[in-house]
Amino acid sequence: MAKRKTKRRTHQKPSEEEAAKIPKSMVIHLGSSLKNHSLSQLVSDFRNVMQPHTAINLRERKSNKLKDFIVMCGPLHVSDLFIFNQTSSGNITLRMGKLPRGPTLQFMVNTYSLCKDVRKILKHPKSVGKDSAEFHQPPLLVLNGFSNNVKEMPMHEKLMVTMFQNMFPPIQPQNTKVNTIKRVLLISKDKTTGQIELRHYSINTKLVEESKSVKKLIQSHHNLKKKLPKMTNAQDVADLILDPYAIGGLTSDSEVEDDAVVEVQHEEFLKRQSQQNENQPQQQESITTSKKRAIKLIELGPRINMSLLKIEEGLVGSSKTLYHSSVSKSTEEAQKLDAKHKLKEKLKQERRAKQQAAVQAKLDKKKAKKDRKKTRFAGEGGEDKADDGSSGDEGADEDEDMPEINAEDYENDSDLYSDVEV
Repeated sequence: MAKRKTKRRTHQKPSEEEAAKIPKSMVIHLGSSLKNHSLSQLVSDFRNVMQPHTAINLRERKSNKLKDFIVMCGPLHVSDLFIFNQTSSGNITLRMGKLPRGPTLQFMVNTYSLCKDVRKILKHPKSVGKDSAEFHQPPLLVLNGFSNNVKEMPMHEKLMVTMFQNMFPPIQPQNTKVNTIKRVLLISKDKTTGQIELRHYSINTKLVEESKSVKKLIQSHHNLKKKLPKMTNAQDVADLILDPYAIGGLTSDSEVEDDAVVEVQHEEFLKRQSQQNENQPQQQESITTSKKRAIKLIELGPRINMSLLKIEEGLVGSSKTLYHSSVSKSTEEAQKLDAKHKLKEKLKQERRAKQQAAVQAKLDKKKAKKDRKKTRFAGEGGEDKADDGSSGDEGADEDEDMPEINAEDYENDSDLYSDVEV
């Protein structure tokens, strides 16, 4: 299979420090949701939204548990986990977890539309695949309907906005090139109902200042399926460019609104030969020009309408609930729950300390046996003595050096490698 071409000048790989700061995500669905073909397609479409820093070819099995993915998120440097699940009653939920310690936002998915459904309702849909150029860069996140003043926001809404903003790498206005942004992810909130609407668009631009004939030539250059015009009947290039009917016939362009026209800076590289010395290599110069372009958004999908159910302090499991949309607790009940969670956390720390102390004691015992063995061999006359008599006792020494394993010391072995309770 041919290797994909990579551009070294314009597509430079980020450094290790920059790559560590980039948020990476993982979108999964488990349990009975694996049997729902429509939900599986929604997960695949949502992975395209989170490209390029996501596991696009992830495959789940029926035997996989949520703990399996959480444990692997650490070595893979995954920062966001999206879990789609279908309950026994048929309701679909979406949990957004921030690794490694939370919090977790749980949404109820009211309605959703797949990408193929969105393409059916559009007059001129845009067909893209998972390897298209639109998915080489993360989308531009746009939040609509949320309060402009952060101080006036409730705590749950402030936390929700922070989670949304940290899904993608931040944009630096000084360094980010406008032509690299090819998608928009719109997250809007209905102020009356509080529902969250998620929409995904592709950005298309077209020239405004050039004539129709020049536009046709440029479009035919970028689109290989369109044929170039015939020049047999034209005696000059002006006949082709100035004549509005030479290319395309009597087609009419739709008028573009003034609000959709912006100036985009374009950097061009030109090679010039030195006039003084022709033997010198050509020098490359960059020229920045600004052109007016009309912006048009084409929806790619999917569409998701969801409502916030609750916010948990931990990642998954029976952790402390910070917010619930339908359940409210009194002050006394909240204090009792806080005391319960503190006691649970204290017992967890004691159990972990006991396990670590038991493991360390067995390692110290093994090290002490090795030190005694080296001292005994040194006192008996060196390596020759050890070579003559160590062959028969080697197996017995290995059995004695092995640490004793008691089941009561490892009641919950998940605490040894994970900070999450599942």
